[in-house]
Amino acid sequence: MEDQKKKSEWDEWKDIGQKIEQLIKQEIKQIAKSGEPQNWVETGKKIEAKIRSQMAKAAGAHPDANWIELGKTAEDRVKSAISKWAGAEKDDDWITIGKKTDARIREQIANVAGVEAGSDWLEIGKKFSDKIKSKITDWLEDDEKTRRKRLDQLSEPYRNWHYYPDFVVHPSPRDGLNFSLVDCPLVWKLNDQWQMWYTGFDGRGYQTALAVSDDLINWEPRGLVMGFGKEGAFDYGGVTFGGALFESYDIKAPRTLKKWNNKYWVLYGCYPKQGGYEIRPGAQGAAWSEDAVNWHRASDYPILSIKGASEWEKDCIYQPWLLEHEGKFWNFYNAANGVIEQTGVATSTDMLTWYRYPGNPIVRNRPGGYDEKFCSDPKVFQDGDHWVMFYFGVGRGGAHIMIAFSQDLLNWESHPEPLYKAGGNPSGLDKTYAHKVSLVYNDQNDTFYMFYCAVGEKGRGIGLITSKPI
Repeated sequence: MEDQKKKSEWDEWKDIGQKIEQLIKQEIKQIAKSGEPQNWVETGKKIEAKIRSQMAKAAGAHPDANWIELGKTAEDRVKSAISKWAGAEKDDDWITIGKKTDARIREQIANVAGVEAGSDWLEIGKKFSDKIKSKITDWLEDDEKTRRKRLDQLSEPYRNWHYYPDFVVHPSPRDGLNFSLVDCPLVWKLNDQWQMWYTGFDGRGYQTALAVSDDLINWEPRGLVMGFGKEGAFDYGGVTFGGALFESYDIKAPRTLKKWNNKYWVLYGCYPKQGGYEIRPGAQGAAWSEDAVNWHRASDYPILSIKGASEWEKDCIYQPWLLEHEGKFWNFYNAANGVIEQTGVATSTDMLTWYRYPGNPIVRNRPGGYDEKFCSDPKVFQDGDHWVMFYFGVGRGGAHIMIAFSQDLLNWESHPEPLYKAGGNPSGLDKTYAHKVSLVYNDQNDTFYMFYCAVGEKGRGIGLITSKPI
């Protein structure tokens, strides 16, 4: 009721103002119609009298009251209204009314803050601040719950994997290359046969080899695809095929190679020295082929290296993932600063000249998370109206398969929980690391096959998990 009364008084004063404005306009219009007035003084007095009459009516004063009487009456009315709200007496002076007004304001704020009405402003302010902080915390918690629910929904199709009991490519495959461990699978399809590029280490460095399969389970080694570069070259320590140019990056599309400028293309990770495992600083190169069998280096220089690198990537450039979208090529890659690895992106229009995104890294470490040390080896696909990235995180005692989502390929949200944790295979196959994935979809049995580098009690080889039992 009190609020309605205040609103009514305010509307009354607005009406008065509008009436006064109309009176002035009326008088001026009459003057305009009659021509130049004979006496501006008389006209002004007439307008002033009408204004005073309206003000007197609003203040409750006599219509003929002068401005002094009118001002006093208006003051009395304002004073009476404030006194009534503040709980002051009718005859109190302004100082007393001011103190009571202050007390009333403090009482109302104290009530909102949840403190005693007689509390001083310092205590009220502290409680009020605490209440605001609490409210903001509640909002943030609600926002985080909503975010987590969305991430849960997006990631649900890629959870609950079924492990294959053994390696599909063993640490020392019978390929004649004397590998003691294998790594980095990249699976694709050529005609009706599945192809897998995998990396092998023979004590000197990395080399990329090929295996083929008709059923995605049984793989037959076919030998070397690309080995060590020339002595002194940026890839003398060996190459690891990381990303190929595919016809489609839809999550369920066949992984078939696409030609650009009449050639098939891959990007590879590489190292400058032989004699050890991933001897820094790593870099990246590009290779091409006319038949998807015989591959050739596209340049004598790296396409991406620590030259021009930002702080987060200053020590080593690792694996690329190649993607084509909206008329340009995208290179998602992991890189290191010391023992910390994160993921960034670069773009190109010619496969050889790449420009780093200024907002890198796009997938970052999370303190205390499953990716607190590494966010590495990204693989990106389109899933309906959004993009999905599979990567591996290192944290909480192992390397785990993680997932992130994006609408624009630049801004990514990672789910805090792994899709698959190290140690998921009870045989001990991936007890230490489950990482570096390659995902394909088999439409024959409506099943995703995720190949990964498994490291555990049986060495380092290529493991497999599937979305359905096989």
